[in-house]
Amino acid sequence: MGTKLDAYLQRHRIKPIHLVRESGYSRVHLLMVREGKIDPTRQCIAAITAALHRLSGERVKASDLFELDPDYRD
Repeated sequence: MGTKLDAYLQRHRIKPIHLVRESGYSRVHLLMVREGKIDPTRQCIAAITAALHRLSGERVKASDLFELDPDYRD
């Protein structure tokens, strides 16, 4: 089973390269996040969330994309 981020991309038919361009993070970095190999920083979470909001045209919360620490605030 993939990550919530990967599922969101698939569900909304957003290509990873578009997320790369919109978020400002490298293809390799985002691949590692998508595969759950690294935990994103708060800054990375914010950039990905904002990028997917722009790409999807929908309101996106960090909790829609990541398994977050209970102390994290969207």
